[in-house]
Amino acid sequence: MDNQNSAQGSDGSKDLIESNSEPIVDSTAKPNSKTDSITKNKEPKATKKVPPNNFPSNVKSLLSTGIFDGVPVKYVSWSREKSLKGVIKGTGYLCSCDDCKESKALNAYEFERHAGAKTKHPNNHIYFGNGKTIYAVVQELKNTPQDMLFDAIQNVTGSAINQKNFRIWKASYQAATRELQRIYGKDEVVIPC
Repeated sequence: MDNQNSAQGSDGSKDLIESNSEPIVDSTAKPNSKTDSITKNKEPKATKKVPPNNFPSNVKSLLSTGIFDGVPVKYVSWSREKSLKGVIKGTGYLCSCDDCKESKALNAYEFERHAGAKTKHPNNHIYFGNGKTIYAVVQELKNTPQDMLFDAIQNVTGSAINQKNFRIWKASYQAATRELQRIYGKDEVVIPC
């Protein structure tokens, strides 16, 4: 399509100039520190390959492995005035209060209520036989190097764990680790023995 540009002649009159060319646009990049810093920030960053230990990272996921089924626990309030014994069952606790008599699995909040206490973080008050809270055990296992994980699980509570569920979980964990090795490369993921 023809473009018509007006130009002012030397005598002050406007002349129409016909042109078949497209308007010239300056396409040279002008340095702009703001846009330069934005493009630098959008460059891909090094991606995190695989966490060093992908063990369950919270109490519920740890209990759902079944490894601690049957392990005795005890709720103890901050003041140490209130306490209640129980046994881990699934993702809850079999309560030994007079009403439940270990017939009903309760979540941590309910277990705490049956002990006659109330806090925001009941898993900080539920202890294994060795004096560690269940929350502290999760944190300890999360920070355990992968090659030492299976031994740590066997000893972390000070009580015997559910060996059948441990073997099932261990096989599943090792299979998942092999799959991660297949995806990410053998050097990126370590399989514990």
